[in-house]
Amino acid sequence: MKYIYAPGCALMCYKPRLAERLKEVVTAHYGPMETLLGCCFNRPELEAGTCILTPCTTCAQNYGKHYPHCETKWVLEELLTWDDFPFPDYGGARMSVQDTCSGRSDDSYLTTVRRLLERMNISPEESVRSGRKGRCCGQLLYGKQPLEKVEAYMEGRAAEMPCEDVVTYCASCNLAMGRGGHRPRFLLDLLFGEPTDGGTGDIVEWNTALADFRKRH
Repeated sequence: MKYIYAPGCALMCYKPRLAERLKEVVTAHYGPMETLLGCCFNRPELEAGTCILTPCTTCAQNYGKHYPHCETKWVLEELLTWDDFPFPDYGGARMSVQDTCSGRSDDSYLTTVRRLLERMNISPEESVRSGRKGRCCGQLLYGKQPLEKVEAYMEGRAAEMPCEDVVTYCASCNLAMGRGGHRPRFLLDLLFGEPTDGGTGDIVEWNTALADFRKRH
């Protein structure tokens, strides 16, 4: 089987170096492979029988839906099966969780995220509306609503989080949680012991970077 690594446009815009660190782990288990930078929404051409490995829930869903001749694996779920991954220990730290919109549609994503937190000795303190009942961080409203409404929605969603630290697994959620006065903790950053950036960024600048990346790939 041919394997290909698809980090997703949001991760590449957020922290390309982190995408490479994850690829090193992936190739250690599956062997050398190409990196697919083309956005899943652009429907890149893929050879039948290809196995697509991605850390993005949106990519996983789109590839699974539009490429029935291929196999898709969500890398974060794969991590739980690898005995050699060095999970860091956060000493029982309590953190809330902002589930990404695509992640809320499938219990396997929700369960995997919380199992990963357990492996890192992190205790999730859920908001009243979490998991399948959770709300969008506000990113999907960008371009559909006035900017001030997007900002207000982001701040309102962040305000529902009971902990200062909020685990995210979509880079766009980092910005939303940060605007609401919380400290985003991106799941891949946690797994690799890195600080999370982007909590105080600009909404327009971030979405412009995403759009430019998708146009170029």
